Amino acid sequence: MLVLDAHCRYAVTVIRSLGRRGVDVVAASPLRRSAGAMSKYAAEERQYPSPQRDRDGFLAWLETELREGDYRMVLPVAEATVRPVSEAQERFEPYAVVPLLPYERLLVALDKSKTIRVAKTAGIAHPKTLFLDSPAYDRAVEELGRPLVVKARQGSSRAGVFVCRDQATFEEAFEAAHTPSGAPLVQEYVPDGGERGVYTVYGCDGALLGLTIQHRLRSSHDDGGASTYRETVDDPELQRTARQLLEELEWRGAAMVEFRVDARTGEPKLMEINPRLWGSLALTVEAGVDVPYLLYRTACFGDAEPTLTYDAGVRMRWLLGDVMRVTKTRDRRRVMTEFLSDSADRTGYDVLSLDDPLPFFGSVEAVLRSAYSRAEETLPVAMR
Repeated sequence: MLVLDAHCRYAVTVIRSLGRRGVDVVAASPLRRSAGAMSKYAAEERQYPSPQRDRDGFLAWLETELREGDYRMVLPVAEATVRPVSEAQERFEPYAVVPLLPYERLLVALDKSKTIRVAKTAGIAHPKTLFLDSPAYDRAVEELGRPLVVKARQGSSRAGVFVCRDQATFEEAFEAAHTPSGAPLVQEYVPDGGERGVYTVYGCDGALLGLTIQHRLRSSHDDGGASTYRETVDDPELQRTARQLLEELEWRGAAMVEFRVDARTGEPKLMEINPRLWGSLALTVEAGVDVPYLLYRTACFGDAEPTLTYDAGVRMRWLLGDVMRVTKTRDRRRVMTEFLSDSADRTGYDVLSLDDPLPFFGSVEAVLRSAYSRAEETLPVAMR
């Protein structure tokens, strides 16, 4: 089993999950030393070219690795590898299973404009949305009100999302979010009444194999981003809504459907579909749904046993994300108080583990390395 993106915290969860069940896992990453490779559950490690900087080099490396190795399955974890592997999966399928939809179908989730159009067809509540070719500010305000949200068609988390309160900011954001995939979406701003995600895995035959619902308690930034602290909850109505959408799409494999509760009405509105494993995967596994193993069994053997119940009230924390949140907030006193008060009642941590401690230190190293690289880029050439 080859796990890509081994530097990501949710890849660490995959490696631990499969390794504990006796699956031989090779941890691969563009980093020379990754958190996942430092896990005692990783049998071997590999380094590959960065898919963002050298897409062709990455794909060539992957084809060679699969052809020359002995792998049942290759699992892309982060969007950086999900997209190129899905686009070129016919190159890899002679050598290993790729548990992804064909790229044309995956685009429904990767392209937010397609996601909203499908939601509209399926009758799923979503933010009012305009598909504009140019930044028509007056029309947008008239139809959607203020502030306006400008959202790039492709991207994850906060990347390419702008909240605009005036025309100048709107026009700048529209230009910044215009990518080769097309003009951005313009949406109404949905006041935050809480964010919930429905986390699923579907079998090769389209049957639901596992599901949890998580309520976000904290994010890495004041205005959103990755969740740093969340809890499993029961929400039968939201479960039905997410399943209606995914089954309309005849989904296969992993997917997360994200909703924001509209504070004005209490109605959950669809934000996006994430067509891959998710950052808070450790909470799903801790709540009793071993998604990595379910995905492995259905993709490689077709005999995964569904796990359709989970424990509600389980909480997990991404410790490094919480630390970074303290450095980025506008209200440091409040955030520091939350950080310290919640430490006493943690159910678990995404990466930190007494059973397998080294990946946590690998994650710290990766964060420090990334911060150093960003700082170095801002220095004059003579000071580097």
